[in-house]
Amino acid sequence: MAQPLALSLLFLVLALCIPQTQGSDGGAQDCCLKYSLRKIPHKVVRSYRKQEPSLGCPISAILFSPRKRSQPELCADPKEPWVQQLMKRLDRPPAPKKQVQACRKDGGASKSGKKGKGCKRTEQPQTPKGP
Repeated sequence: MAQPLALSLLFLVLALCIPQTQGSDGGAQDCCLKYSLRKIPHKVVRSYRKQEPSLGCPISAILFSPRKRSQPELCADPKEPWVQQLMKRLDRPPAPKKQVQACRKDGGASKSGKKGKGCKRTEQPQTPKGP
């Protein structure tokens, strides 16, 4: 008698657990439903991701993530040439930053108030001292 009761209890526990393990996010997915009508400037985006109908969304799209994380993603048509160009630009590695060397505490400004063209070496070549 205990065996059928334990088996029934096991089936009940499994039936209650299965809906929670499938799609723990509730099956919700952010999908683009339409494209942006304006070109998106490269200065406002930091990355992108692709949306495909095979993943459960109604249209193919490129979702651009804005630099300001508080703003929503921007959707664009992957067939548009400007979208392809923006994706290529984001795929490029960032250019190395130029190192700026400060000559003086005041940022290299001369007494006349104009910025200098560059830093001059202040070191003098070492000369051997005689006896």
